[in-house]
Amino acid sequence: MRDPRLVALDTDLAMGAPGSDIDDGFALALALGDPGIDLRLVTTVNGNTDVATATTLTLELLDRMGRPEVEVRAGATRPLLEPARRQGALPPGVELRSTPPHASVALAELVRAHPGEVTVVAVGPLTNVALAMLLDPGFAAGLGALVVMGGVFTQTTGSGRMPGEFNVWVDPAAARVVLQSAVVATWVGLDVTRQVRVERSHAEAMAADPHAFTSFAGRATTAWIDHLAATEDPGTTSCPLHDPLAVAAVTQPDLLGLRGAHLEVQLEGPARGVLVADLGVGPDDPEVNARIATRVDAPAFAAHLAACLRRL
Repeated sequence: MRDPRLVALDTDLAMGAPGSDIDDGFALALALGDPGIDLRLVTTVNGNTDVATATTLTLELLDRMGRPEVEVRAGATRPLLEPARRQGALPPGVELRSTPPHASVALAELVRAHPGEVTVVAVGPLTNVALAMLLDPGFAAGLGALVVMGGVFTQTTGSGRMPGEFNVWVDPAAARVVLQSAVVATWVGLDVTRQVRVERSHAEAMAADPHAFTSFAGRATTAWIDHLAATEDPGTTSCPLHDPLAVAAVTQPDLLGLRGAHLEVQLEGPARGVLVADLGVGPDDPEVNARIATRVDAPAFAAHLAACLRRL
């Protein structure tokens, strides 16, 4: 059996924060429950919520999963060039906590200590990853792999207010740093993540489970589905699990169909955050700088996630 992959998870985790997405929490749980992953570091970034809230909720979930020893570092409080876009709120009974800064330094130190062995899974805006690349010239070359939950390539967001997928839209300058780094990352975008979902009935069953994480996650997921049904997706009875699919790609790459592409990101204007994918294969086409997911085996992913959650 192969040794587990060393993984750092970079996240804007907001599971439990009122009115916030819950998929980051499942991504953290999957990274802990997958026997093929050795989660060495969790770094937090501004995105779904502010960094202080993301850090506190990450520590809360690690406690609930019985893994308080996992190192957590707080990271970028705002995008590279702009103000922070969201502030969070903690659920009742959860008090603000902090960790040593700074995430980008911790990422660089981990990669320097294990050259060629660390997979960074970035499921929030790419600010921390970009800062690590800018701070340490050897960081990009020292990465074992980079998996990004971000982008939309064969579809659209369906929103003129947010034309780019959220993680890229929040900090497109950071995405450009990553795309120009010579790291050919795996990009798991909305084309595939929208196809993996959790139903309200499943969330309600989780909420009734006595496990400290499972019950917390179930309540948060039920509240998030209710929020989506009342705002963005009237009548929906489910929500997508964007971020766990990126974590699954580390040990289960066959869940995804991947193809090479050259990506460019739009920094501003009516196409802010849009990733333009050149899929050409001719001799004069630009060099591949990314691998993008174009299909997913959703039932196989659901089975993998369920099996890993049972190990918590």
